[in-house]
Amino acid sequence: MDHQSGLRVLLPYGRPYRGLLILGTFYAFLGATASAFNPVVLGYAIDALLTHIDQWQLAKYALLIIGLTIILAVFRYLLRMLTGTMAAGVSYTMAQDLYKHILTFDRTTQASFGTGDLLSRASSDFIYIWRFYSAGFQMAINAVFLLFIGCGLMALTSVPLAAVTIVMLILSLYAQTRLGSLVEQSFDLVQQRLAKISAFAQEHVSAQRTIAAYTLEQPSGEAFRKLSNEYADESIRFVLFSSAISPLPQLVVRLAATAVVAYGALLIIDKQLSIGQYVQFIVYLGLLSNAANQLSNAFERLQQGAAAAGRIGEVLQRAPQVKNAINAPKHVPLGEIVLHKVNWRQDSQYLLRDIDLTIQRGQHIGVVGLTGAGKSSLLSLVLRLRDPDSGQVLFDGHDAKTIDIATLRSGLAYVPQEHMLFSMTLKENIKLGVPNATDAQLQQALTVSCLDRDIAQLANGIDTIVGERGTMLSGGQKQRLGIARALITDAPIMLFDDALSNIDARTAFDIVQGVSQFRAGKTTIMVSQKISAVRHLDAILVLDNGQLVEYGTHDELVALHGIYAELFQRELSQRSDFDA
Repeated sequence: MDHQSGLRVLLPYGRPYRGLLILGTFYAFLGATASAFNPVVLGYAIDALLTHIDQWQLAKYALLIIGLTIILAVFRYLLRMLTGTMAAGVSYTMAQDLYKHILTFDRTTQASFGTGDLLSRASSDFIYIWRFYSAGFQMAINAVFLLFIGCGLMALTSVPLAAVTIVMLILSLYAQTRLGSLVEQSFDLVQQRLAKISAFAQEHVSAQRTIAAYTLEQPSGEAFRKLSNEYADESIRFVLFSSAISPLPQLVVRLAATAVVAYGALLIIDKQLSIGQYVQFIVYLGLLSNAANQLSNAFERLQQGAAAAGRIGEVLQRAPQVKNAINAPKHVPLGEIVLHKVNWRQDSQYLLRDIDLTIQRGQHIGVVGLTGAGKSSLLSLVLRLRDPDSGQVLFDGHDAKTIDIATLRSGLAYVPQEHMLFSMTLKENIKLGVPNATDAQLQQALTVSCLDRDIAQLANGIDTIVGERGTMLSGGQKQRLGIARALITDAPIMLFDDALSNIDARTAFDIVQGVSQFRAGKTTIMVSQKISAVRHLDAILVLDNGQLVEYGTHDELVALHGIYAELFQRELSQRSDFDA
């Protein structure tokens, strides 16, 4: 996104804080006024000193300067409090919106950004949003008021000297604006490089065992070094551009000061300017120098904030593939699922084609097929992670597109092949979706998933910390934990996506038998590469290249001598314990 697009994302989040914005502007005006009148009082005091005033008159000027300084400090403190509150509120609201929106992404949309890129946008970019609404806004309004009031008071004292200063400041602001676009572009590239480093580091740290097993430490290190060098080069480029902005106000003010000192001296000689007014101008140059610096810093924060908001806006404006219908009814599915003439294409390839399928409430269905046959795609439609390109997915006669998504999914329990485990206890991971589950429910889930067999072997039993992503558990234990997590929800519909792949045939058989008994009367769909896992279910459907090619019981499918029978014979030849 460009600068203006970033601002269109950023500024609306400040609308709820209009009251604070107006009050903060008022505080900034009062503070700037107090600051701008300090040199005026100082000028009068110096001129009065030269006329031999008494100490009481001098004390009045001193007290007035002290009073103005206190007013300045108080109102700047109040302004800082207001802008800090506004920055916190804006950052919080935007972060919540971003997080909720990311959760609506399907895998394709998420992959188009990349995990590292999304993490960068959801973390480091918010630092610049905060800076924009806190220090950036504060410095900008302080500087603007001080420049206008200061230049106005200077003009009342000496129009020629004020004109010199104003012209130089205008030139400075123009140069800053021109450089600002380069700063924004460079900053965006820096953030992109940082996102690549984050993604690379996350991926390679997670794959540490694989890297060690294939002795890929050196290539991995070289690749990381290359990414780091690109980040460093772009960071240096950004520093060069941003550093060029900062000295501009100082350079301009010094040039203006030189002109004021020289020209002011001539005016004093000609008695057109008093010593006090001369000192007043010199002090004003210092104030305006500070104001110009603040404006420069505020402008830099504006550029960075706009660039960061643009990156966040790219995520927020990416429409989710699946959307809630307006006033969608909150229907919790009871168990009947119908897929009617369903087609789903990705690019030019059909993932699912002409699927007509009815699953009765309480039926236990197996789904098999070769890799890429469309098994996981079928579950994605049932979960409504995607909508079909044509056709309907119906729950109890209701089109899935018309049902509230959250309510629909509350009636589904999903067991993926790869489980996301958190660095919590085994018990907390299992009760993740049902934190108020009773000990009896927990024990039943452990028993049906056969995870209870391993509890005694763990250091702290059910209270063992599983480690980040479940590093303390084996692949089979992770899958059984995922099954227990789904079982404890007691959902009307339960989906297994090849969730027995890392479990031995004997244990897998026991789990399937346990699930069939535990979920009697409730719908279960079990995708599996193992025929042994689905052979005893009510019915089995076979997918091939996205099409439903066979459907029936185990014996009926074997008798067809088709794909299922071939898969069955292949597994029979590989497993001596198949009939266990």
